Amino acid sequence: MRVAFVPGAFRPDRCGVSHYTERLMGELARRGVECLVLTTYGAARHHGRPEVIGVTPDWGPAVLLALPAALVRLRPDVLHIQHAAGSFGYRRMVLWLPALLRAVFPGLRLAVTAHEYGWWEWRPRLFGSAWRRLGPWGEARALWDREDGTLLTAADVVITTHQGAMQSLLARLPQLASRIEHVRIGANIAEVAVDRGAARAALRQQYGWEADSFVFAYFGFLHPVKGLEVLLEAFQRLLAVRPRARLILAGGCQSLALDGEAGLSYEAGLRQRIARSGLEQAVRLTGYLSDEAVSAHLAGADAGVLPFTGGVTLKSGSLLAMWTHGLPVVATEPPVAEPPLRQASILVARRDPRALEEGLLRVMDDPALRRDLAAKARAAAADFAWPTIAERHLRIYERLAGATYRRCAWTADA
Repeated sequence: MRVAFVPGAFRPDRCGVSHYTERLMGELARRGVECLVLTTYGAARHHGRPEVIGVTPDWGPAVLLALPAALVRLRPDVLHIQHAAGSFGYRRMVLWLPALLRAVFPGLRLAVTAHEYGWWEWRPRLFGSAWRRLGPWGEARALWDREDGTLLTAADVVITTHQGAMQSLLARLPQLASRIEHVRIGANIAEVAVDRGAARAALRQQYGWEADSFVFAYFGFLHPVKGLEVLLEAFQRLLAVRPRARLILAGGCQSLALDGEAGLSYEAGLRQRIARSGLEQAVRLTGYLSDEAVSAHLAGADAGVLPFTGGVTLKSGSLLAMWTHGLPVVATEPPVAEPPLRQASILVARRDPRALEEGLLRVMDDPALRRDLAAKARAAAADFAWPTIAERHLRIYERLAGATYRRCAWTADA
């Protein structure tokens, strides 16, 4: 079976969706699936791998011609779009691509993973004020929806990665209920086998900290929506009463959502804030780390902290990586918190330095709580195992390309 993925700008070092796609491809390849990535010319040049194929200069209008041409050439059994707006540079053409592909290739089998949903509404300028009536009219008939155009309504299968997105989707488009599959994401960092005691000692030695330092670890891209300013304020408060506390911000400043000078400027602002607050000796920014280095940092830390401004959900690869490493986690509470999140984490109010400080204090001062959370974290992580995720996808693909498969034009002579 050949599956072609369209994940936007395929840069696993700068995009969580790309990182997820790469991990999924690896698991599927071990199960005999031939996986391809259809992306931009620039991303393909960056990788220099035969399975990463450049088909378009960008995600603007050119993709409407470029992707159909690539499909005729490559003949995939299933096309799988991995969608998050930022991964496609916030360009909207991809939202109407499925409708075009349906018209050109009636037998195409299409899966779409909605990595985010329910947070914005698209208002196409082309239709002007008429969209106020046309938009709801089409959505009521499942022709398109206010957020993703025809991306979801024209798909054979829509995969959601967390309950919040699935609930929003069902509320807006109940007609798609039979096409929706809920498949959780997995940890974006695997645990490297290491002696925890040695990892703890090495981490403290690396940053010149005392052996009895209590280390909190943040892991992820540095970005304003991650709540790092709130974290630094909370940590400054914590340090005043718990002077052996230490904080690592593990992750790079360059992402698809914040790249180039914008990313560098944001990192510089964080460093200035750290200096102004007198935290230089207690806080370290690591920059981009390899997966193995991230694992070593998580293994050497005492607890994790994720202060996202919108709250942490089960689609956070950073959360799952911390759970995989058995870390107790302090996280900001999302609008909809699924049971595993409540059971295996300390949840605090969003954008609230005092609430975050209290959560950090609870974890730091209570060894029994840390042990309990660590055990629950590992148990929760087991439900997000990559082999299980890959098997779920494989069953979806086999169903799509199975006995009821409507053959595409390019398979007529197969």
